[in-house]
Amino acid sequence: MAYRRSSISRRATIVGAAAAGLLKASSALAAPAVVGKTKLTVTGFYRTPAFHIAQRRGLFAREGLDVEFLLVRLAPDYNKGLAQGRWPLTMSSADTMLARTTQDGVDFVLFLEAEEGLDVQLIAQPKYKSLRDLRGRLFAADPVDSNYDLVRNKIMRDNGIPESEYRYEVIGNSRIRLAAFLEGKVDAAMLQRPFSDRAIAKGGVLLARGSDYIPNWPICCGWGLRKWAEANRSVVVGFTRAMASAADWLLMPENKEDTIQILIKEEKLTRAWAESNYSYVVPKCMLRPESIRKDLELRIELGYYRPPHRPTEAFYDMSYWSEATGLPAPPPAGLPRNAVAG
Repeated sequence: MAYRRSSISRRATIVGAAAAGLLKASSALAAPAVVGKTKLTVTGFYRTPAFHIAQRRGLFAREGLDVEFLLVRLAPDYNKGLAQGRWPLTMSSADTMLARTTQDGVDFVLFLEAEEGLDVQLIAQPKYKSLRDLRGRLFAADPVDSNYDLVRNKIMRDNGIPESEYRYEVIGNSRIRLAAFLEGKVDAAMLQRPFSDRAIAKGGVLLARGSDYIPNWPICCGWGLRKWAEANRSVVVGFTRAMASAADWLLMPENKEDTIQILIKEEKLTRAWAESNYSYVVPKCMLRPESIRKDLELRIELGYYRPPHRPTEAFYDMSYWSEATGLPAPPPAGLPRNAVAG
């Protein structure tokens, strides 16, 4: 996808998504049920350690799945495609799913959690020495109201700077945001490693770490349209079983180094970042309801999830994971603690 820039406000992004027909798309699912040998396209911003292992060790193939990974770049286009049923499943943040479900009314459902943690950093151009210096300045964004942009909003608000006091442009993923930053087209950006490392090496200033503001972030989860998952239950269960088995294998101490080397080679990561990525792996890819509840609480706190609020269990279905692993689902997390009843 070509480099894209578009000036856009938070409200325009949200209204535009609704206008694009996301709710209609989710209720009129185009993707048919899958039968026989299944070719499955899974989207995301990067391949997790468990995904790499599941492919390399033939765990997807064992489930009758021919899995293709599609790298995505611009979140708004990606979210629209998911809602329209263009792609069946994604491996990306729970926060993106929660945003599109609570704000656009798309009936997505979470079913596994591959990684938990946060290594995104707020990097500014060399002339800026503090967050206060970024008032009125331009941030690279994608997609404004969720994921790393939500982390940015949390950081800035906690330091007394609301969204009305700086600007942002929807540009794309970390790789594209880094390019804009290095070209001097933006004043600051939220960048994950290794892109933040590259920005700092070129003189960028680290002003905040996301993990200092938001612990236990469900950074990479499996989710998709609920109707598609229900119509293709065996596919979702098989994919989940392969991912859970891959997590079991790579978390064995004797397999750590092989996994690190795969991440360095295939994802072009530094060793430090590969080891950090490895540390985020969730055993058996079990979704953690408490982490999802805390994400919902953050969205409520920042005003991105308006009442009436629903219990955490409305957003995930652990029956796929339980069927895949033979294990009971984790205890429910219930309502967000700052929920407002309808």
